[in-house]
Amino acid sequence: MPMRVGFGEFRRQMLERDLVEIEEMLPILGVEKVILTGDMAAGDFSPDTKIELIIVHDTEYSFGRRADFFSYHLPSSTDLETLVYTPAEFEDMREKLPALAKACREGREIYNA
Repeated sequence: MPMRVGFGEFRRQMLERDLVEIEEMLPILGVEKVILTGDMAAGDFSPDTKIELIIVHDTEYSFGRRADFFSYHLPSSTDLETLVYTPAEFEDMREKLPALAKACREGREIYNA
């Protein structure tokens, strides 16, 4: 008989499974760096927990269109939120934007080419 798992644990398993699939795609998509942020990086799993990623990627897309590319190409059966910066933007803004500085400080780097 299978063991029952609480919803928080089930949600954690779903998110971790999706994250593994996402990590496998990152080299193919040519990203330079990815930082996992938010509740998942902190280990706080609830029904609202989603995969939140900061992606450093050399692209010519406008800031508003970059997330669309990754939403389309990254597999996820759970909520996925991405903020995409070019390498120059990331280096310039990592200390200037409080949210980005916090993500770099408290997040978990999951990929670095």
